[in-house]
Amino acid sequence: MKQLFALALFLISTLAVSAQDVKSKPPAATPPANDAAAREATDKLVAKYTLNADQAKEMFTIQKRKLRNLDQIASLQTSNRSLYLSKLESLQKSTLASIRRVLRSKEQVELYNKTQADVRTQRAAKRKELAAQKLPKDDLQAILLEIYAE
Repeated sequence: MKQLFALALFLISTLAVSAQDVKSKPPAATPPANDAAAREATDKLVAKYTLNADQAKEMFTIQKRKLRNLDQIASLQTSNRSLYLSKLESLQKSTLASIRRVLRSKEQVELYNKTQADVRTQRAAKRKELAAQKLPKDDLQAILLEIYAE
């Protein structure tokens, strides 16, 4: 009797474990338009920084991630503008940090630093120009975030 009970318990537990077969959903396919845009942006950065094949592959991944994140926050642009602007700023900063990590040669890093210095100079000039207009904070932030270069 004990053996029969143990056998029944074993069979029930085996069925319960096999019934918990987890099927994961495949990752959402990236739209071909995003891949094309990421490829185009990557090609420009490959030409600008003279990246090798490994760096180009990493850069393509960075660009795909940037475009995917932009798509995810796009709905906030109309529903919650201040949240959208803060997320856009974070996205720009993280993308630039990722790009900086990919760059390895001294020339690449110098060109990157020069580009970012130029962006900071342009933003400072624009901020000074707009200071007299007393714009709302969100409008000022949106205008400054448009000045962006990788």
